[in-house]
Amino acid sequence: MSYKPEQDIIFNTITSPLGDELTWRWDDKLSTLLTEFSWEKKDQILLILRQLFTEEWSNKNIKKSPQAIKDELGELAKLTKEQLIFTRPATVDTPALAILWWPWGHGATYSIRIKILSVNYDDIALQQAQKSLMSKFFQRLTSR
Repeated sequence: MSYKPEQDIIFNTITSPLGDELTWRWDDKLSTLLTEFSWEKKDQILLILRQLFTEEWSNKNIKKSPQAIKDELGELAKLTKEQLIFTRPATVDTPALAILWWPWGHGATYSIRIKILSVNYDDIALQQAQKSLMSKFFQRLTSR
């Protein structure tokens, strides 16, 4: 997917609350809007992202995310300890969105990518993903 100017309205729902200090550019490889920033800004940016997004996924809970999210993000959904993915379902005004939070290995720089998801999910999909994980766990326990 290449960048389309009409996507600016969608991206602005995220970039505007994050402020004018961040410089954004299009990443063709991942079809995301990308910014990089220093560690001094991370706490404020994280606070804003947590206000804007309904779900936060880490390496500890990404398995509980809806299958549609894991399928669309593919390898990006394989998170290391410090990486996060924020998601929110589509609304009347915007499609489903994901934010990819990537600390760089040296700890001084962070990047975030905004991805417009081509799939949607809802509360039912979230609940089903969590139930599916629990039933797999109990199946393993009872099969021993």
